[in-house]
Amino acid sequence: MRKWTGCRRKDFSVRKFWIGSLLLLLILPLAGTEQFRLIHSDKLFLARVQEEQVLELTGKVHFWYGQTEFKSDRAQIFDKQKIARLNGNVSVANDSLYLEADSLAYYRIPEELNAGGKVYISETRQTGSFRWFRSDFATYNKTDDKLTVWRNVSSWDKDENATATCGYAFWDRKNGYAYMIEDPFVQAGIEDTLYVTADKIEFFDEDRKLVATFNVDVSTRDYRATSDFLIYFLKEDKAVFTGQPRFQSDWATAQALEFNLYFTERKLTQAELIDSCMVYFSEERLGEQRNWVRADYINLSFEQDAIREFTAEKDITYYYFQEKQEKRDFFINSASGEFLEAKFNSDNKLDLMKMRRSIKGIYIFHNNS
Repeated sequence: MRKWTGCRRKDFSVRKFWIGSLLLLLILPLAGTEQFRLIHSDKLFLARVQEEQVLELTGKVHFWYGQTEFKSDRAQIFDKQKIARLNGNVSVANDSLYLEADSLAYYRIPEELNAGGKVYISETRQTGSFRWFRSDFATYNKTDDKLTVWRNVSSWDKDENATATCGYAFWDRKNGYAYMIEDPFVQAGIEDTLYVTADKIEFFDEDRKLVATFNVDVSTRDYRATSDFLIYFLKEDKAVFTGQPRFQSDWATAQALEFNLYFTERKLTQAELIDSCMVYFSEERLGEQRNWVRADYINLSFEQDAIREFTAEKDITYYYFQEKQEKRDFFINSASGEFLEAKFNSDNKLDLMKMRRSIKGIYIFHNNS
């Protein structure tokens, strides 16, 4: 028995010690032990390969490395390289950030985590704000406080009550800035409230501002707006569209060089059209939009998704067609001027139309006599 044991020892170029479980490693003389503290592991092996010490942990692994807490099924700690590799039910807690993944590599220098497989990351702040990300892969640099996630990315923000999906996202936590690319999609509010897609979508925490660039498409159940560029001010509930903006709904179609849309609880209440404005509208939902107004400035007010009134200013021309009905006569009116006001009743029928200053026009009506 003694000869066999001696032979076994001679064959090993790498020394391994099985120490068991529990808290024994707390006094293990690893280099840099002030940065590493083991809380629990069912099994533990220590191997020395050349100049490197490798600690292998198995079963309910729980340890601290620097100011970061780790848990997993298995882990390897490379002492000299200051690298930790974890596999199986990985969780990491650091400050207000929490991460789960199938596998993870932690580089103590430069304090970076690379995670893969069913990644979940959440942020909880003392203010009560909460947001989470899910993805296939993620990288977090603790020194710069920057997070990158990619492939099958999804997210939710409690404060904005918004969800998002994309292929790639970046978040600079220190500066409160994030962006999404690769088919970014944002849903704001409850289901079927507001949807935004674009080539790139950016978020600015301090200003509570969303910026969308190129192929912008904003839609709800009631309308759709497209443009090259969008700035959505969440505090003011205001959206600014530039770059060939176009607006479509069951009641109207509009275009101008710039749109300003105003919302109340994410419902459209007002629209400002600025420069080279054109609006086509109907008095019936999904009706033929044969009435139109052209002006340098148009302001429309909405109620229950229908136009309730509008004003137009400067270099105005308009055309209005009214069919004969039981309580209304047939007429066609077209005119030009410098100011136009129109109001519609609860049935979406024209109630008032007034034009002022430099009026020129044609009025056609049906004469029963």
